[in-house]
Amino acid sequence: MLEAVLFDMDGVIIDTEPFFLRSESMLLKEFGVDTELEYHFRYQGTTHEYMWETMKNEFNLDAPVGELVERANVIRNRLMEEDGLQPIPGVIPFIARLHEAGVPLAIASSSPLTDIQKAVRSLDIEKYFSYLVSGESVAHSKPAPDIFLDAAENLKATPENCVVIEDSRNGVASAHAAGCKCIGFRNLEFPPQDLSLATVIVTDFSDLDADYCRALID
Repeated sequence: MLEAVLFDMDGVIIDTEPFFLRSESMLLKEFGVDTELEYHFRYQGTTHEYMWETMKNEFNLDAPVGELVERANVIRNRLMEEDGLQPIPGVIPFIARLHEAGVPLAIASSSPLTDIQKAVRSLDIEKYFSYLVSGESVAHSKPAPDIFLDAAENLKATPENCVVIEDSRNGVASAHAAGCKCIGFRNLEFPPQDLSLATVIVTDFSDLDADYCRALID
């Protein structure tokens, strides 16, 4: 029985991945480091702290991790203010269909809670979600299962009866480790991620509803 649907945010609900990729690349260039776009895909689904700690060590960046995170956030927020937040096409009607069917919903994102709250307010989708959890609030970030186990627990759901919506290799691995079913969303605007651990892979949300999610459990 389907007990809950757990959404990642970046790249699933809001189209923020271009802002992340651009801000990471722009900050690295300030340190004289040029990277290919594909390099940054490995960090999708991880926390900012993990990502910048890894890149600091790899590129010998002469700045504390906290400073790197903050500087990248400033760049990213400026880019988002300039261009505006946009939802992934079809996802908000999909969320509304699940809500109307009485399915409990949560957002489980590696982004800071303030970013999650800002996004749901901006898109006017607060009313659909019973719980929001950030990667900062759990012991281990994706690909560890912690964030989805936390979301399931707070919705009083069994992980095996939850469906996760994810777009990254790390996120799909996290859902798999938690024992959840997973819909892997492949955004055709970007090079494909390894979503092989997903229960099913889709490229749009237009035909998805509660019955589709229930069929993954039953």
